Amino acid sequence: MYNLNTIKHKLQTPISIAPLIMYRILFGLMIAYACLWSIYKGDIETRYLEPSFFFKYDGFEWLGFVGTEGIYILYGIWFFSALGILFGAFYRVASWSFFFVFTYLHLLDATNYINHYYAISIFAFFLACLPAQAAYSIDAWRKPSIQQVQIRYWEIAIFQGQVALIYLFAAIAKMNPDWMFGAMPLKIWLLQSQDFPVIGNLFQYHTTHVLMSWIGLLFDLTIVVWLSLAKTRKWAYLMVIVFHTMTGLLFNIGLFPILMIFSTVVFFAPQEQQKVLEKLTGKWRANEPIITPSTYLPYLFVLHFIVQVFLPLRHHFLYDNNILWTEEGYRFSWRVMLLEKEGMATFYVEDPNSERHWEVSNLEFLTPFQEKRMSIRPHHILQFAHHIAAIYARRYDIENPIVRAEVHVAMNGRVSQVLINSKVNLAKVSKKTERKEWILPYSN
Repeated sequence: MYNLNTIKHKLQTPISIAPLIMYRILFGLMIAYACLWSIYKGDIETRYLEPSFFFKYDGFEWLGFVGTEGIYILYGIWFFSALGILFGAFYRVASWSFFFVFTYLHLLDATNYINHYYAISIFAFFLACLPAQAAYSIDAWRKPSIQQVQIRYWEIAIFQGQVALIYLFAAIAKMNPDWMFGAMPLKIWLLQSQDFPVIGNLFQYHTTHVLMSWIGLLFDLTIVVWLSLAKTRKWAYLMVIVFHTMTGLLFNIGLFPILMIFSTVVFFAPQEQQKVLEKLTGKWRANEPIITPSTYLPYLFVLHFIVQVFLPLRHHFLYDNNILWTEEGYRFSWRVMLLEKEGMATFYVEDPNSERHWEVSNLEFLTPFQEKRMSIRPHHILQFAHHIAAIYARRYDIENPIVRAEVHVAMNGRVSQVLINSKVNLAKVSKKTERKEWILPYSN
């Protein structure tokens, strides 16, 4: 039976640094590819240059836009930082630069939120704090005094713990009637993928939809256990590759499959990973000391994991609503592939001191992508209403303009319902209001 002292001793046990080096290399490869792929897709223009308004995260309203030249500079820093991480060159500068640049880019507009962007920032932070340049790196070649062949087990356990939390909370979130019995929203996406080679014909059947929903749930719930056991690890990792490759081919989920295939490597035994690296670098010297990280780091990571457990559970403590409908507490909670929403939002502006009124053209102020995301999320609808109020107040010299919205949203294949009370003046609703009475309840 494990007790606190046993766990503490285990976490302080010296292990080979190989898993940390391996993860640094894989992470560097992934983010370098991600940068080039983002440029190829045109993200610079569509996500950062075309919008005239950015939706903000709570607490980050102060975050400003660096301008056109600034965005191109940040992408350049992103790419060269990725190379620095990959090769362990000027590693501290590279790793912290990537963390701040990447996190800034994805905090800039809340409509861009995706779970794996959040995960990448977390893993980048881990790497920036740890000596992942202490072997098999340009830095270690330039400065042999930083070389080491061992770390404490906790320095790799934090990666394992983060991966475990991602899978665990993804599984818990899937334990709902829509996913387990209705196979929603997986059914919608599979019906759109019937042209998939060889097995696409099977996607027309409800039995297939339910079976694949349960496979996804059980995979998320158990995969960390199988990866943690030496006897099942290789087969489990093969399943990780097959599962995430299939989801990547079937669904438009970006880097997430690559991220999880690379991140689950941390579960392999340090000795096995060292053998792989030794084939490339030769035998490692065994007399290098363990360089103990700053004493505050373990406490920082303990705080991190407390937050990581709280965020997915905060909905139960802070909000009393259908989380899929209002999306309060939905972000940063590892709720993966749970929602398919379509919405239509029409805004109306009135001058309270005259009979003037207008129907707003959303695309005058938003990109098509922003409008699509905004029209299904109450917190974004409210932000946009405040933005419209400010614009119309200046444009038409209106004092305290009234902004109302008619919003209909269809969730997970159901008939659309009214999301917002159209009688409420959203311009007067505070963003800090705790009770969202202007959001109408969801009826099944």
